[in-house]
Amino acid sequence: MAARPIPDTVTVTITSCGRLDLLDQTLTAFQSFNSGGRYLINEDSGDAEIIEAVKKRMPEATILTGEGRTGLMASLDRLYSAVETPYIFHLEDDWVTDAPVDWETAMAALEKPGVAQVCVRAFDEIRAKWRRHSEPMEVNGHHLAHMHANAHVEFFGWSPNPGLFKTELYHRFKPFARVMPDQMSAIIKKDSGQTMAFLLPGIARHIGAGRNVTDPTMPARPKARLAKWARRIKKQLYYWGLRKQPY
Repeated sequence: MAARPIPDTVTVTITSCGRLDLLDQTLTAFQSFNSGGRYLINEDSGDAEIIEAVKKRMPEATILTGEGRTGLMASLDRLYSAVETPYIFHLEDDWVTDAPVDWETAMAALEKPGVAQVCVRAFDEIRAKWRRHSEPMEVNGHHLAHMHANAHVEFFGWSPNPGLFKTELYHRFKPFARVMPDQMSAIIKKDSGQTMAFLLPGIARHIGAGRNVTDPTMPARPKARLAKWARRIKKQLYYWGLRKQPY
């Protein structure tokens, strides 16, 4: 399949944190289907050798770092505030794509009422109970699934999963680091009245299972069964409005 050029109006932003092998797979796959383009990569490992390795792997990109580990949301603020194009395509360091991004359709979908972001994650990776809460949409002869606001309490307003959105969306809701990712999704969904649309069937699949990176701004994921159960209960109470924070 021939590669599609990345439009000049798009900046590809990538969050990375020390997983050089996954980052290499992500970049190799994405660049085999999408040519050219502007890239910003935030490397959050705080490791000088890893940062140099990222620069060597991607010399055409601008590599950003913080003072030590800063976490996902601060990394996104650093990336998005440096973007000078009208559109951002965000990509994390653990996704493999198997086709080009349909840039034209994604941009056209963002002009439709109620669409905040066009996600290119394979739709079958989304739980069926959430997929059911979506509306069919057709743009440029291509099919999308536009998520209902009630598909989930917080999800589907915005996501760091691979997808395109307007840079102005970030500037409307910045700074992102004031809340956690799911909370930002809920804020965008509530205050903008917009949700995500998935470009079907999707071209990106997650390859980072079991390779999670601890975010210094969030509690570590528990490993013991009882602790996992307690975490789920706390989050459910949060969704019901009975706790102020999910953890």
